[in-house]
Amino acid sequence: MSGTRGNDEEKCVCPGRTARASHRRTRALGVLVLLLSTAGWAQDQPKIDLTQMQLEDLLNVKVTSVSKREEKLSRTAAAVFVIDQEDIRRSGAASLPDLLRMAPGVDVEQVDANAWAISIRGFNARYSNKVLVLIDGRTVYTPSVSGVFWEQLDIPLEDIERIEVIRGPGATVWGANAVNGVISIITKSSKDTKGGLVTAGGGSQLEALGLAQYGGTIGTSGSYRVFGKYFDFGNSALSNGAAANDRWMREHGGFRTDWGLSRSDSLMVQGSIFGNQESQTLRTNFIATPFDRTYDQNFDAGGGDLLARWNHTAQGGSETSLQTYFDTYHRSDLGVPETVRTFDADFQDHMADGGRNDVVWGAGYRVYTSSLAPGYSIGFSPVSRTDRLYSAFLQDELRLADSVWFTIGAKLEHNPYTHFQTEPSARLVWTPANRNTFWASASKADRQPAREDTAIRTVLQTLPIGPNMIQATPLSGNPSIKDEEARDYELGYRSDFSKALSLDFATFLTFYHHLETLEPQAPQIVVGSPMQVVVPMRFDNKAHAVDYGGEVFLNWKVNSRWRLSPGYAYLHATIRRDVSSQGQATSAISTDFPQNQAQIRSQFNLPAKLEFDQSLYYTARLPGGSIPGHARLDVRLGRRLGESAELSIVGQNLLRARTTEYGDSFNVVGTQSVRSVYGKITWRF
Repeated sequence: MSGTRGNDEEKCVCPGRTARASHRRTRALGVLVLLLSTAGWAQDQPKIDLTQMQLEDLLNVKVTSVSKREEKLSRTAAAVFVIDQEDIRRSGAASLPDLLRMAPGVDVEQVDANAWAISIRGFNARYSNKVLVLIDGRTVYTPSVSGVFWEQLDIPLEDIERIEVIRGPGATVWGANAVNGVISIITKSSKDTKGGLVTAGGGSQLEALGLAQYGGTIGTSGSYRVFGKYFDFGNSALSNGAAANDRWMREHGGFRTDWGLSRSDSLMVQGSIFGNQESQTLRTNFIATPFDRTYDQNFDAGGGDLLARWNHTAQGGSETSLQTYFDTYHRSDLGVPETVRTFDADFQDHMADGGRNDVVWGAGYRVYTSSLAPGYSIGFSPVSRTDRLYSAFLQDELRLADSVWFTIGAKLEHNPYTHFQTEPSARLVWTPANRNTFWASASKADRQPAREDTAIRTVLQTLPIGPNMIQATPLSGNPSIKDEEARDYELGYRSDFSKALSLDFATFLTFYHHLETLEPQAPQIVVGSPMQVVVPMRFDNKAHAVDYGGEVFLNWKVNSRWRLSPGYAYLHATIRRDVSSQGQATSAISTDFPQNQAQIRSQFNLPAKLEFDQSLYYTARLPGGSIPGHARLDVRLGRRLGESAELSIVGQNLLRARTTEYGDSFNVVGTQSVRSVYGKITWRF
């Protein structure tokens, strides 16, 4: 279900927080003084030769998430945006959601200090179910709602090699739920993170941050790293300016090992455990009424994962891999004790003979057990369930000419709710010159049902309608629910006009079928005190939609010290219910489709090894929504201390004291993100 956005942004400072804010500002000022006072310390260090800094050739960037094999961007028929480690370091971001703001076409909206609504090309909600998120090939969506608990996905940002953001379907290789996009987070090999790393910081909202990591070698063919991380995000603000109840604390530890078993074989094993302590404010109804009461809830989440991947490279470049992982978590959000355990095995074979065909095929098996005990007002029937997913895919890239490649493929999946589904795609790439690429694609993707769609039992709203009489609106799942289907058509162009300027442009037209709706059932009268007028609601598939738009972004190296990266995304969407529908679509134009988004990022290298970076993001008012368009400015001032240390101070959301980005979601009261500042020191040894 889509959350409801509300509450306009405010400009006043939160009352009742003056002393605490003053203490935070004092700490942040101390960090800034420390940063600036080190200017003389590093003067004797070797200076960076800024004349050697070149804008990376856009078309030679290697990506792996489009075809499950490494390929140059110039050969990729998809809208792809890559966030590399240098972008991450200079962003000043303290969380994964803040990093994703820099990708055009990705809508990142903060619900409260520990919850986000993140989507690609529309359909945004607290649990967006049309974007697949992966960490080193491990799927991290929850089978209860097909969404992502973003506060459970924190990773040491220093260990991320790159994030590949695919705008548009990726279901042919990744399967269900890769409908509007794929976010693939790829971490560094432990071979590249040898030695020690310590990070510490804090400030006004990010009150404490600490990371300790060490990596080394194992024998003659292995390497490892281990880490432990902690942070504490303070409360944001309510619409009346008071402090919210949405604190977020996290402990996270993990390891990774990489082994060269032979010239042809390698093995990677990694794992992690985490524990979250969070809080939020809830209202008594999912659908707001004037009679709602609010109450605070503290809840915990914890879990871990273990992943292993074996790779074999044969003569001629063919590759075979086998990956398996186990993932589990437990959380008590909304008073619903939820436990999920997932086991996944994935086999893949890449047959590259150097001829006209380049074939990738594979098969997968996943089993997950989910248990959701009854909560405050939510239940699932049955309480526990074990589901199995089987899949196989085949994709072939044909070289039609020296500069033309055609790729065709399909994925076949069997899930426990709708059984067999097929997700085909066809892609064409033409590179008429060294620095130009034209591409086109057509594909089909499905969003398979989750337990929420088939088994939920809850009450959306209870409303007094007369003396000793109430109206209740219960919601039940539909065991016969269908897949939501998207048929997508795209055109794109990318070019390196020179070593100083590159462009990437994509446009799309997407038709959605069998979108989910809430359909009223026959009313009932329940005699008692009070008397109840019951209007049951049930999930169904009686809506469809059409959306179109495009994204464009530039990389411009203004001179040897300054780089600008502007971007813009446009989306127009129309949702209509079928003639037979008597209810409403679970997605709404007024809350889920920002039509215009713009951004500009600047990276400037100052003398004395200072770095000055700014990121400005703008999201226009949603059609029919109550939240006005809002802008966000993040600024980072950093200084390198030789080759081993770095100091930085970061200001986030600087344009206003507080801003509403999304509003209420389900029965969680939305809060306002606040202006904040924090300092950080990083030392490598």
